[in-house]
Amino acid sequence: MAGELHPVAAGLVQGRGEVAARGPAERPSDLLRRALREVGQDSDEIVSRHAALRLRLIRTVPAVRGRALQLLMDAQREIARHLRAAFPDELDQVSASALVGAFVGAVIGAVQALLDDPDVPLDNPQHLHDRLRDATDAALRSWAQHR
Repeated sequence: MAGELHPVAAGLVQGRGEVAARGPAERPSDLLRRALREVGQDSDEIVSRHAALRLRLIRTVPAVRGRALQLLMDAQREIARHLRAAFPDELDQVSASALVGAFVGAVIGAVQALLDDPDVPLDNPQHLHDRLRDATDAALRSWAQHR
């Protein structure tokens, strides 16, 4: 399934395997942020020139936009189910879905902003991953303190 997904969603779904390997002190938001870091270590796909082209197509071709949204929503549901299963005493389905939605929104918003900025060099994936991580960490800071 992950091979069909928008690159951001695919990276998050691939990260779902991390749910089973969570540390005892790890919070749900920690797990999501760690999965994103590990996806970034394995691939530059989320912040690549191809990702920029895909975003441009998603913005300009309604059929592509619709399919990307469908796949992203499917991925969010799947990630939320896994997160809920990993933290049954802390999250119900609604709170798991809200956390995953906040996470996905932070990732997509940051990626779009980075790839849209003409002053951001696309030839430095580590810089892009660092900026993405910092933005996502800031967006999820309140969830890290949750419960």
